[in-house]
Amino acid sequence: MSYEVLAQKWRPQNFSDVVGQEHITTTLKNQILSERIGHAYLFWGPRGTGKTTIARILAKAVNCPNRIQETQFDAIKTAEPCNQCEFCHEISHDRSFDVIEMDAASNRGIDTIRDLRENVKLSPATCPYKIYIIDEAHMLSTEAFNALLKTLEEPPPHVIFILATTEHAKIPKTISSRCQDFDFRYLEDEKIIERLQLIAQEEGISADLDVLTLITRQSEGCLRDAENLLELVSATGKDLTIEAVEQTIGLGSSSLLQELAEAITERGLAKGLKTLSNLTKQGTDLSQCLDQLIGYFRDLRLLAIDSSLSEQVQSPKSDIPRLKQKAEQMSVNRLSRIIKILMHTNQDIKQYGYPQLQLETALIQLNSLEEGMPLEEVIGKLSALEQKFDAAGLSALSTQPSVIGSHQSAADSRKPENRGTVPEFGDINPSYDNNRHKGLPRTENREPRTIPADSQPNVSHGLRDLKDLPSFWDEIKSKLPVMFKHALPEGSVPTVNGTNTVEIPCSPSNFFMITDEDQKLVADILKQEVGKPVKIELVASNTVSESVVSEDEPKETEQKTRMMRTVEAQDDPQLKAALDLFEAKVVDTQ
Repeated sequence: MSYEVLAQKWRPQNFSDVVGQEHITTTLKNQILSERIGHAYLFWGPRGTGKTTIARILAKAVNCPNRIQETQFDAIKTAEPCNQCEFCHEISHDRSFDVIEMDAASNRGIDTIRDLRENVKLSPATCPYKIYIIDEAHMLSTEAFNALLKTLEEPPPHVIFILATTEHAKIPKTISSRCQDFDFRYLEDEKIIERLQLIAQEEGISADLDVLTLITRQSEGCLRDAENLLELVSATGKDLTIEAVEQTIGLGSSSLLQELAEAITERGLAKGLKTLSNLTKQGTDLSQCLDQLIGYFRDLRLLAIDSSLSEQVQSPKSDIPRLKQKAEQMSVNRLSRIIKILMHTNQDIKQYGYPQLQLETALIQLNSLEEGMPLEEVIGKLSALEQKFDAAGLSALSTQPSVIGSHQSAADSRKPENRGTVPEFGDINPSYDNNRHKGLPRTENREPRTIPADSQPNVSHGLRDLKDLPSFWDEIKSKLPVMFKHALPEGSVPTVNGTNTVEIPCSPSNFFMITDEDQKLVADILKQEVGKPVKIELVASNTVSESVVSEDEPKETEQKTRMMRTVEAQDDPQLKAALDLFEAKVVDTQ
């Protein structure tokens, strides 16, 4: 006798053997028992989920004369075929004249359907019903579907049509509306593993749960694929191991994949590139490797959301404690962005090729991936900034566009002798957080701002009166951070309002430079000078341009073209930070 593959040998022969499609088998059995059998069925769903198998079982059940189950006291009627009679035997071995299976992919023309229309008029040769099983029905041409319409709607009473397809959307509505619609679904991993355990036990194959779980994950919910993979790896020997399965299927080594995943989570770019090179040297299918990485980080994200979601994790159960520990160290937001980058890389590999180059690029992107700022936090910061403008008597809508849309180059608004004294946004300044104006979150390891030792007030002169602040403001100003001093108009002097409130004038265009920490620093310095708490309030000042801009520079500005002014505005470091943050561009300059 010739060898029979596992998928054929273990093909279900009755409804109770079908795995994972109980919602379909229960309905069909009830129809058979109540003798309310339809004249046309449409089975649709993914490959390898039992469409043709259930169609054959249904053909045997409606034609089997021995659907009787013997019990201890009586014989009851059942919906299961006996698989012993001549009808069942011929149908199981594809030798019945009354059960015709057609492949619509190779018989899709109108001539085939015309012959079918003539043949359905003939009575069955031996069975009670003549059954037509049309596989891959979506491949029929439009003319063939139209020719089948009338026969499908009102066939002879001895004819049953069963259409099977993986592309339900390609079946015309006129066809599907004439059929009873049954959707086949992907099988759950647990049910596939149970089936594989039964097959392995009967076939004498030694495979532990981790091996069968790995095979099941590669089958993507299709039992036939899982059975074929089990047969493929069993050819290497009856004792299956993880390493043998990975080598046979073309998966990456578990240890190397684990190293690659750790390199991504720990931002170890060099380690990740070396591991990827080792995977390539082993002949690993990098597309499969990428699928495994996506599945790994998907499991991490589930556990990062809630540890109670461990039942939905696809990784082996023995790995769940380690995954939970790793998930506690990463945010859901970062894991989602990692998965998104890997999925885009997978798409680029399928479209453009070069898998190693694409994965190297993805590793570089993942290494530089920072924790994102939640949208609610961004909105909160913008709202706080708007409130500051309102408190200062300005409108954020009238001030901000003037900076972006009608910007005058910062180089044209400073005195020549002052140029170069104001630090750029990329300069290193211990009292200024550069990331703040790049749209990036503040660094977590930033030390709190303290007053330098050399800036401590001289205790020899005793406490001062706050009302005399204009007289010693220059001394206080020399102790302030550079960016704070740059935000103050030249020659401006604060005013004392009440007993403990100091109003400090500030340029509207530089309002955003002064942080809450800056204001607290000024309040602390003044408190040490006057001996009592001081409240700081920022007041918008519009006198900057009169005191800063020289008389010769407007002439130079007038001689510049519109393009030159636009280029200078785009190169301005302050404006560039705002443009990058809001993904904006300079429209016009004045």
